[in-house]
Amino acid sequence: MNNLSGFNLFAQLRNRFKAVLGSFTAAISVFACGAVMTFVLAPNQAILAYKVSRMPMMTAQSVESIAAGGDILITGYLIGGAPTPSLPEFIAYTEDTWKVTVTQDDNGNDNTPSGSWSRVQTVFPELTLEMNGAPVLIRASNSASLSGSLHEKVVDGNGILQADYEGRPLHDGASLYRGFASGDLITILGKKASVGGVIPEQVFGGDRVSFEEYQRNLASSYLVMGVAFMLCSPLVLVIGILAALFGRKR
Repeated sequence: MNNLSGFNLFAQLRNRFKAVLGSFTAAISVFACGAVMTFVLAPNQAILAYKVSRMPMMTAQSVESIAAGGDILITGYLIGGAPTPSLPEFIAYTEDTWKVTVTQDDNGNDNTPSGSWSRVQTVFPELTLEMNGAPVLIRASNSASLSGSLHEKVVDGNGILQADYEGRPLHDGASLYRGFASGDLITILGKKASVGGVIPEQVFGGDRVSFEEYQRNLASSYLVMGVAFMLCSPLVLVIGILAALFGRKR
């Protein structure tokens, strides 16, 4: 009996030590994420925002005169056909899938299901940007980022599990499509292609003024979130240690 009691005590101490170690790991991870956002992402985004604000206004003619690899910032109306017949409303879009998970509490009971979106693909075919009646060829690029004012379509899945998304239940496997329709006002940041046209890097739904504001706000968001993460990391550590030392025994 004494040997069994000693073994149980050793097992409890070992589990609590692992929990404390996990708390240190979690706190370091939170601090590291905050440091990356504060000292890497925020400055880089601020530099990009400044660069965008200093770029000249461009016309279709000025795009033609730029050398291959040159930076381009243009605004116009995106024109093209739907690349996916089942999604006739989109000429360019991103697709995300809804993944529902269920965790358990300390007593082994199921918690409320939670869901998150996971990126499946970005579809951006060759399109045309109409600039005051003059067309500019926009090359296909499935690595371009889509942001700004986007159209959205949600198609429910057929999984067993479901979780709430913006006040409505969605089954596991649901799809979220966000993108542009033909005729949308778009601002594109990209590079001049060596074979002509523009290789898009960022495609923004809105005019140039809104795009510049978006870039500045993104830099500020990185900074605020980064500082918040670093300030919260000691709290994560303290709560984790207290939970490990004084939490309920299983």
